[in-house]
Amino acid sequence: EDRHQGRPTQFRKGGPAPQPGQDPPLVEQLFPASLPPEDLRQALNRHSAAIASVLAQPEQEPWVIAEIVEAFYRKHPRQEIPAAGVLLPPSLLRNLQEELRRTRWPAAPHRAGMQAQHYLVLQRGWINEGYEALMCVIDDVLDWADPAFGCNRVAVTKDFQGSPHIDSSDVTYQYAVSIGDFTSGGELCIEGDRPDRVWVVDTHDRVAKIDGRWVHWVRGHSGGERYSVIFFSTNPACATERSRPVFQDFAPRG
Repeated sequence: EDRHQGRPTQFRKGGPAPQPGQDPPLVEQLFPASLPPEDLRQALNRHSAAIASVLAQPEQEPWVIAEIVEAFYRKHPRQEIPAAGVLLPPSLLRNLQEELRRTRWPAAPHRAGMQAQHYLVLQRGWINEGYEALMCVIDDVLDWADPAFGCNRVAVTKDFQGSPHIDSSDVTYQYAVSIGDFTSGGELCIEGDRPDRVWVVDTHDRVAKIDGRWVHWVRGHSGGERYSVIFFSTNPACATERSRPVFQDFAPRG
């Protein structure tokens, strides 16, 4: 399942998890270590186009342009746009939290290279031996949020934070929820359709509709455990164009 959130490149490794309420280093937000070479080139082009007026020599070496881009955003911080998902009904929230706390995590994470204590990927429509009860609750959440969504994979994590990446095998938008006892931080941050903007999405006990094909990460959190459940699709039949990072008009359909 390494394809879900991009395969780490050999050129740069991600740093330590961010401090509570903090983002990972700016250079990792702009040019995540997990991006494949082609996506890295696209990120470089996207950001260099946004600051074209300050690039004296646009044909410079990529690493030089990357340093100029980073310096620009340090001087001109990106605009943060707050958003929030829709609160889960109390019964669904309680059932999901109870099952997550009982989860038998795999010995090795199903997604390498992410800053998470545990990482599990479940396949909808298949037998997930040992996770039947968890899958039932997960299906209940999706039935409430969007029963028509063609979700065929579910990523379940514990204490995921930092890790800027794109979900390179996603074919459409996704649904994200986080739950747990954490009391600060833990927001889902997503680069905007304009690279000088970052959406900061509250998913704590909430379901948000977002597009993981934009660069995104999780702020450091504190105060307790943080679980996340991500509903996504790799089925070509469900493909949609990438249009916006956050769907503020999301309303549960179940």
